[in-house]
Amino acid sequence: MGKYRRILALVDANSDSAAVAQRAVQLSRFYGATLALAMVVESTPDLKSNHAPSFVTDEMHQARMRDIRCKLEQMMSEIGCDCGCEIIIACGSEPEVVADLTCSWRPNLVLVDCRARHGLEQNSKRADYDVLTVQYSRPSFPERMINALAAAL
Repeated sequence: MGKYRRILALVDANSDSAAVAQRAVQLSRFYGATLALAMVVESTPDLKSNHAPSFVTDEMHQARMRDIRCKLEQMMSEIGCDCGCEIIIACGSEPEVVADLTCSWRPNLVLVDCRARHGLEQNSKRADYDVLTVQYSRPSFPERMINALAAAL
C-alpha cells in the first residue's frame, strides 16, 4: 500500500456494505484522503400491470435515488463518519458505470466487498489504482477449502 489521496468505496444495497464503508473511513482518516462512497443502481425494468407495461416516471426515479442517498447517509452516520464523505449514486450497467467512475474520479484505492467485484476485473489492465477486498466475516468451510487449495498451487 502506498500513500493514498483518493479512496473510493463501492457498496451494494446489502448489510455487508457497512464493513466496506467502515474500512474506507478508517483508511481515509489514516491517510488523510478524500473519500467517496459509490453505489451503482441497475436500470429499473419496465413494470407490468394487468399485462400492460407502465414506465418508471421521473418522480419514481428521483424518489428511489433520494431513498438510496438517505440510506447511505444513515449508514455513514452510524459508523461515525464525520469526514465529509462524497456520496455518488449512478444508474446503468454496473461494469460500465464503475469503469466510467474510476476513470473520472481517479481514485488511488478502491474498496469492494469480497463477494461483489463490481466489474473491476474488466479495468484491471489499465487501472491506476489498487483494489482492496474487504472480508466482513469468516469464510465458510467451502470457501476456506478453495482458499487452501489455491494457496497450495
